[in-house]
Amino acid sequence: MRPERATPEERLRAALLARADEVETSPDALPRIRLRTARARRRGAWAMIGAAAAVATAIAAGAVVVADRRADHAPAPATSSSVRPEQSHTPAPSARTVNLPVYFTHDGRLYREFTPVTLADDTDRGRIRAAVERSLRGQAADPDYRTLWPAGVTVRDVGIDGATVTVDLDGVGDPPSDLALQQLVYTVSAVSTYTSIRKADGVRVLGRTLHQAPMADVQAPVWVIEPAQGAVVGKTFTVYVAGIVWEGTVHVRVRDAGGGVVFEQVVQLSAGAPALGEARVPVTLGSGKYTVESFFISPKDSSVQWVDDHEFSVG
Repeated sequence: MRPERATPEERLRAALLARADEVETSPDALPRIRLRTARARRRGAWAMIGAAAAVATAIAAGAVVVADRRADHAPAPATSSSVRPEQSHTPAPSARTVNLPVYFTHDGRLYREFTPVTLADDTDRGRIRAAVERSLRGQAADPDYRTLWPAGVTVRDVGIDGATVTVDLDGVGDPPSDLALQQLVYTVSAVSTYTSIRKADGVRVLGRTLHQAPMADVQAPVWVIEPAQGAVVGKTFTVYVAGIVWEGTVHVRVRDAGGGVVFEQVVQLSAGAPALGEARVPVTLGSGKYTVESFFISPKDSSVQWVDDHEFSVG
């Protein structure tokens, strides 16, 4: 067969045979090939043993995990208590103190104070109940603030139905005044913004569903929010005031322990009557005891009106 007529397979076979003829075979080639084959077999055997051991270890580990999970979900032993077993080991929530807005009265108007209240029950009901109790008892830091509710009145319970809060009172006696009711309503409404209710749409008390009266009708025209009564502040602090006054213009004044004026400024609130306005005034003073006052000047006779004051200290 002539080369030009050979098929591709025949030409490839002839080339391989020619290349093989050129290779010189070593005398020890066959022993070395047999040695490499034996080593490969031994490595394969050890690999199989290692794989089997790994599988056995994994199976054992899996058995431990399954056993642990079964133990976690095993049913608890029966108990005669009415409390479920998982509840019997739940620690009681620890009481904590929070600042809640509480309304009091002074000179026939409502004043708000952020009062530290220790909560044994830190829930919506617990917060509302604690704040209302402080309001009814007149437990304010400012000695000028009072309550219009009679001594001995207590909160029996607080219920929440949607945005309506029901306050069940005991020991009321004579019907309270309208301002006393607003004292309670404003407190509930203010505290509800610190709960999941966000804003109470109505307060049911003594068989009546009440709503907030207009601020201009019941709230004080001017009051100091910060520094709070008895607070200790740094040498640079902020006087925070609010009010419902004509054109929103009030005065902020600070007196030292001897009564001397150490700071005074006319302040423009964020809004004028009948809206509630507020303002923050930065002040820097040396260490000592002071009294901050806020008031407005009557446009009729230029007299000082509705002074609210707090005593505080600069550390």
